[in-house]
Amino acid sequence: MRALLAAAAAAILGGCAAAPFEYRAQTDIPEGPGMLTGAAGAFALRPAESLPPRDSDEYREFQEWREWKRQQRERKN
Repeated sequence: MRALLAAAAAAILGGCAAAPFEYRAQTDIPEGPGMLTGAAGAFALRPAESLPPRDSDEYREFQEWREWKRQQRERKN
């Protein structure tokens, strides 16, 4: 029984030999990118590199759709 207690005590004390822990208060702002910030730390809902270039077919089709939608609203009024 004493051997079991000695082994348990050694295992518990062995846990204290882990790597050092760096304390941070919960009110401190953590380092690194956040939920709404990119790697540069700037607020970005949509990264600029994901936007299509203005001369792309996708952008032109979107502009045509916006114009069509505007004409549809004007006809209703």
